[in-house]
Amino acid sequence: MGRAFLSVIILLSASAAIGFVFWQQELKYQRPTPIPENYHTVAVGAPIKFSDLPKGEAVFLHFYNPDCPCSRFNTRHLKSIIRSYADSVSIVVVVPDRDALPKASREFEGVKILLDEQGTLARDCGVYSTPQAAIIDANSKLYYRGNYNASRYCTARATNFAELSLIALLNHQPSPSFGLLATQSYGCSWEPEINKNQPVIF
Repeated sequence: MGRAFLSVIILLSASAAIGFVFWQQELKYQRPTPIPENYHTVAVGAPIKFSDLPKGEAVFLHFYNPDCPCSRFNTRHLKSIIRSYADSVSIVVVVPDRDALPKASREFEGVKILLDEQGTLARDCGVYSTPQAAIIDANSKLYYRGNYNASRYCTARATNFAELSLIALLNHQPSPSFGLLATQSYGCSWEPEINKNQPVIF
């Protein structure tokens, strides 16, 4: 009886551990990211007055946190965007803290990395989760802010929202409207370290 009871306890503990890991790595990211209390929506066309961004050219911002599973799953897709469009648009990877700098530099070698510890750029673009993309046009106005894809693994080519928006921008077209699938944030909360150093580009 004691051995059977112990086996049941071990089985239940293992099941609970597996369930917890599955929740941590998968299920909780199927739900929209909670909207911060002080969040303010930033509309397409809003001016982005961030001094460290390149001026007079379009900029593709990738908000990245290597500690977020969703950001890691998105990396392959972003590298594809970098290979295809780096000659046409300035691509900048934005990280929330100094711990992420070396990881981002290794993962995206040769790409500008911007440290946004105070969350200034994220707030200016209306970003509160990762991975998210923001596209700024040559007039320093927000052209797109939202998800990369309807699929967490960026496998649904028809819903490559960020890439499709970038293509539209490069073709001098108005910003596309994809609805909630593109604009409702999923992934990890963007939580920079507040009240530290000013953002810097590396």
